[in-house]
Amino acid sequence: MGAEDGIRLELPPELRWVALSELLDRVFPASDAVGPGGGDARGEVAAQFDLRANPDLPEIYAIFLEVCEEWRDWRCALLVTLGGGDGERGAGVELAAEVWRLLPGEPAGAGPPVLALHLEQQYCALEYAVRHGFWAGRGELLEWLRGLTLLYFLDKHEARLDSGDAAEWGPGLRGAVEGLSGEGLIVAAADGAHYSITREGRRFIGGLLAETESFIDQFDHYQDTAVYPDLEMAEFGVGRGVDLRVQAFLAEGVNPVRAVFLLRLYDGTLDARLADWWEAIEDEGFYEWVLEPVVNRYGVDAAVMEAVLESGYSWLEERQEEARARAAREEVLRRAGGMEGGGAALC
Repeated sequence: MGAEDGIRLELPPELRWVALSELLDRVFPASDAVGPGGGDARGEVAAQFDLRANPDLPEIYAIFLEVCEEWRDWRCALLVTLGGGDGERGAGVELAAEVWRLLPGEPAGAGPPVLALHLEQQYCALEYAVRHGFWAGRGELLEWLRGLTLLYFLDKHEARLDSGDAAEWGPGLRGAVEGLSGEGLIVAAADGAHYSITREGRRFIGGLLAETESFIDQFDHYQDTAVYPDLEMAEFGVGRGVDLRVQAFLAEGVNPVRAVFLLRLYDGTLDARLADWWEAIEDEGFYEWVLEPVVNRYGVDAAVMEAVLESGYSWLEERQEEARARAAREEVLRRAGGMEGGGAALC
């Protein structure tokens, strides 16, 4: 956004004594928050907008509301910097900072002092996974991610991992090797020169592939969803829809972190780091990038999503019925062809 796309509000004097995080909660409240006047908090803020001066304020405000909702849901961190009306950015500030400490010493001209802030999102898939209980802890999640990443490069790209290079491994790669070895999924060659995938490892990979393909069969149509809330329905594969797969995972009780990572393995996303996969395994930022769809996503409210899921069930049933009918026709044609062949042979 440019500086002209910001929101300018005159705030009550008492808000200068609160923490910056509370100020954001007051200006961009949660959907169910009650305002100081006893009504809808968001409505009370929006009532102050000067729509004559800027008719786009409701749309701009909606964007800020979405950003703060993602922040409260642990999907992102907020990086806040001080700035001015000219769009220039100053020092970064902590959300725990008291507002009065951030105000300029002397008002610029007449009127109250102006606190200009820039908000920037930093998506945090790993933090989200732990905060929402999809994984017991950050360390356990990284261990799982690194193990599957190593297995992926050993399998798909036949990457060579020599035990003689162990002194050069980072702690992440070393932990992944120890974990996979302990589970009997990889083993050092007889001469100790390199690691290879065991028969049990192949079965394990086959299970992951089957699980991933089941996600594709059940949820892939939500990747392109056109939502019609007024009609309580949705269409799929229209070429102009939004990706609601993660919200569908959540609604159906599927761990979205596991599902998204397996899908990213399946579609080759990790190949972007083939040249430096050793370093990628160590890099937490790499996994934040791979898992970003878990947190940086489109969403609809629960009632609309329920209608989307109902449409999704119907869509799947229709496709399954079409597949059964097609298989039945092919079987009839196959048998008819066999009967014709047998008749010719008897003649």
